[in-house]
Amino acid sequence: MAKLVIFDEHGRREVQLKEHNKIGRLPQPQNDIQILDRIMSKEHALITYDRATGYWFRDLGSLNGSYVNRQRIAEEVRLQDGDEITFGGTRCMFLSDEVAAEVQQVVDMSEGALQSHVRTKIAATQDRFLPEKEIQDEKHLRADYEKLRVTYELQREVSLDLDLDSVLQKILTSTFSFLNCDRGVILLADEKGALKPRAYKMKKPEDKLVISSTLVNQVQKEKAGVLSSDAQIDTRFKEAKSMIMQGIRSSMAVPIMHQDELLGCILIDSSVAVNAYSEKDLHLLSNIGNQTGQFIKNISMAKKIETDAITRERFSRLLSPDLAEMVVSGQLSVQKGGEARVATILFADIRGFTSMSEHMAAADVLQMLNEYFEIMVDIAFKHEGTVDKFVGDEIMVLWGAPMSHNDDPARAVRAAVDMQRALVDFNALRTADGKQAIHIGIGINTGELVAGYIGSTRTMSYSVIGDTVNTAARLCSAAEAAQVVISEATRAHLGAEFDCVPLENVQAKGKSKPINVFNVLGYRHQGDMDKTQPHKVAAIRTISTPKKE
Repeated sequence: MAKLVIFDEHGRREVQLKEHNKIGRLPQPQNDIQILDRIMSKEHALITYDRATGYWFRDLGSLNGSYVNRQRIAEEVRLQDGDEITFGGTRCMFLSDEVAAEVQQVVDMSEGALQSHVRTKIAATQDRFLPEKEIQDEKHLRADYEKLRVTYELQREVSLDLDLDSVLQKILTSTFSFLNCDRGVILLADEKGALKPRAYKMKKPEDKLVISSTLVNQVQKEKAGVLSSDAQIDTRFKEAKSMIMQGIRSSMAVPIMHQDELLGCILIDSSVAVNAYSEKDLHLLSNIGNQTGQFIKNISMAKKIETDAITRERFSRLLSPDLAEMVVSGQLSVQKGGEARVATILFADIRGFTSMSEHMAAADVLQMLNEYFEIMVDIAFKHEGTVDKFVGDEIMVLWGAPMSHNDDPARAVRAAVDMQRALVDFNALRTADGKQAIHIGIGINTGELVAGYIGSTRTMSYSVIGDTVNTAARLCSAAEAAQVVISEATRAHLGAEFDCVPLENVQAKGKSKPINVFNVLGYRHQGDMDKTQPHKVAAIRTISTPKKE
């Protein structure tokens, strides 16, 4: 089936199209495909499938309209492979399956076909040019020139095209200009390694190419180019009906290689002349096969770079740069579901935020929050924390998931102390501009929880759930301005790095016993770790301001 590729704020997602596909801002059942774009209408557009004519696009009278290839659509239009569709600020691409289906109809992979009379084989090798001192005669020079000529012509033809089907078609067109061909086909390996037709070209449009599976298997097994002889006059192939019926007199097949990896093969044939191809032709086609392998890898690499960039941008909002790179490289998997882990959770929010925001313009509130969160996130990432979410003025950060360290509780407390200290400088700038200072309370807890990617297949976010999270949120609510309140479970992992003082126990909802908590005053100085000396504390000031509203 055809696909609609949607590029939105969450990255790239693909939707398999059905016969009837309503698209809009509302979820099912109103729409088959939901796109969360505020400029889109509730029911914006429709894509339908007609067995005779293909896929059609129609705007449903939307306020802001729909665009296909940057042209506003006033009436129903037939979609072509690669068409760009725009709704509001969302870009989509239509990918048709017609190319593959058409190739399958024209190309027949015959199981009982030809046992080819192989005249010549050459091993598949990457293009190599001899050093000047090793060239013995004009023959080598001519061969090298031919390689360069073919490479140049193919590069000029393909240029910067990154559409695989378009590139393969250009390669076949160039091959027909280099060699005497009646039919040609390019087969590519699928996920299981089986070679499947992907592109074809015929001199006579009414032709149908029947491929010898024996020939294909031989190329696949030996990774060697093969030149076969006239099937009509070779009595050994009297049972090879598939080629004899077509009057095939000569054929060549070469592997498409990239380094040692078989990506596919190219097959061409001629029914005009006996022994139409020579060993020189086989070398030329092998060169084309090598170039094709490079083109395929370049396209694959370009698509990977695009996907990696989208993935990196998406996860860099939540993860530290190092963790985001691990997701991109595959060291951290992005799968639905969860796992039990021990982690440390930090909540921080602004004290008196509701009353403060009532006396500020909405734009000023947003500017303040963005500036504040910028500082908090930088500190969280500095200590390799994962930003779970923002809820109003509250930020939630976790350590121990998806990547854990031996000192996750200490990292969380270091981040909390640094956040409170950074806020002093932030407030100095605000008050200098005549703005009100802000103060935050922070709560931290350590314990078991469930961590994983939660959501639908269209959009997932990494999060944690469990009593450990709820307790951390409760400690944050109990914290005064400029306080860092930690649980006994977190305190047990800290050692002597911080100066902590007990606070009055906190009664959490749903718990029968109160929670033992501590206030982190700050770091102990490096030179004062000797317990026989008085502790000199880099303290965090406690400021009396309204508690969280």
